[in-house]
Amino acid sequence: MQHDSKRSEIRAQLSTTPFMNPRNPAFKHGRCLAPEELEACRPPKCTWKSTKPPRDDHDCPSWLTASEYQDQPATLTLKVKKLALLIRQSRRTSLYTGAGISASVIGQAARSNTNKQGWTGTKTNAQPTLTHHALAALTRNGMVQSWVQQNHDGLPQKAGAKQGIMNEIHGSWFDPSNPVVKYSGCLSDRLEPKMVEDARQSDLVIVLGTSLGGLNADQMATLPATRSLIPDEKELVTTVKNGVTLCGFITSSDETTGTTGYFHADTSDFVEDAPWDGAFDTLMRFPLSQTFRPVQSLTPSLGTVCINLQQTPQDDKMSLRISGKSDDVLTLLMQELGLPTTFPAVNFANVPRRVLVPYNSRGERIADDQPRMYWDLQRGAKIKLAPGHNIQGARQPVFMHIGSKRPKGTRTKKGRIRGPGNGTVVSKNNSTNAFEFNIEGASMKLGMWWVDAAEAGELDYLPLVNRKPEYERSRTSSEEMKEKE
Repeated sequence: MQHDSKRSEIRAQLSTTPFMNPRNPAFKHGRCLAPEELEACRPPKCTWKSTKPPRDDHDCPSWLTASEYQDQPATLTLKVKKLALLIRQSRRTSLYTGAGISASVIGQAARSNTNKQGWTGTKTNAQPTLTHHALAALTRNGMVQSWVQQNHDGLPQKAGAKQGIMNEIHGSWFDPSNPVVKYSGCLSDRLEPKMVEDARQSDLVIVLGTSLGGLNADQMATLPATRSLIPDEKELVTTVKNGVTLCGFITSSDETTGTTGYFHADTSDFVEDAPWDGAFDTLMRFPLSQTFRPVQSLTPSLGTVCINLQQTPQDDKMSLRISGKSDDVLTLLMQELGLPTTFPAVNFANVPRRVLVPYNSRGERIADDQPRMYWDLQRGAKIKLAPGHNIQGARQPVFMHIGSKRPKGTRTKKGRIRGPGNGTVVSKNNSTNAFEFNIEGASMKLGMWWVDAAEAGELDYLPLVNRKPEYERSRTSSEEMKEKE
């Protein structure tokens, strides 16, 4: 009962608190804080002042700069307790992380006083930060169910997060089927629908280390925030007025006044199957004959929490806004949740090179009664990319000869020979925690963490398969024949 009452209090606060103007005193704290909590909050301190935008490659509002802020100790303690409460009340929690959580070991594109702008070192050798370890611990303890990662670095998995909960939406250095996607490229047909589903179904999303500069994936932050405005027990509907599609909810309907409700007044870009971040801010009346259509997949939520040193263009929408370094904030959060704050390194040295997996020769998950396949990643094993890869969609020049629609064996302008995606296993590299491959003359990597996930059947698909795979039944038969001989 306490769980239900606490959740109801938070939901009531969120559904009656609209998105905020930057001049609102609550703007730097969040919409879920009760009046007495807001009264106790102090403005964050500016620890570094900048007059320039956070990034040179993204547009942003005129008020937004790269200045960095940190919450004062008492305010930070209050907010961390609130975040712990939100996590406990959440029915499904997702993470949405950007380059900021890896900046200290890899670098970042955003302007910053804390980390150097640009990239450092051998990126694939990087090891996880405390933030990666803490977030991975939340996943292992059942407090986080999915992780949408903008980064390509594999650091969540190196910290112990399972590959099965990861969505490396912008590509990965450790997944041959999902190279880093260029701005001119397309997101994976496999991963984009999963991201949209997460944005629609997550009860709480925790955002860390991203500037929320307007990328497609930012719907992970904006859509759950908008869903937090939907009152409990209210059905979200769409209707058309004067040729414009409106979205909102009905508050009353009678013969005298007609149908009344709160709707988003500027929804010319609203499509039911597309992301949307409007606010239900206009009271509107319609005749009783007006037709309304339910939006089945959008339900009320606890919204979005943002943990960042810098402000973002989406801070007005946040249920809770925490200013500070993610390592510091998450250390306090782990203590509040009763979880360890030190983390042993994950050892991948003993990952086997040949395992039985519940997948077929196309990399597809099989039924329990079908024979499992041996996934052979030993040196020299012949492999190929499984169908459904995003090589062409990613538009990386070094890989564009792989899976090209032009004739196999012909050459690209840069002299690379076109091929379907065949290759061999080159080595197992313990420095990068990856298997290394030569695929159509290009070097590619597969994180060692894929092996355990594949063996357990936790993946939707395998990124690559053996060209002539063996199966447990056929192998058993051949072994029996040898014994009889």
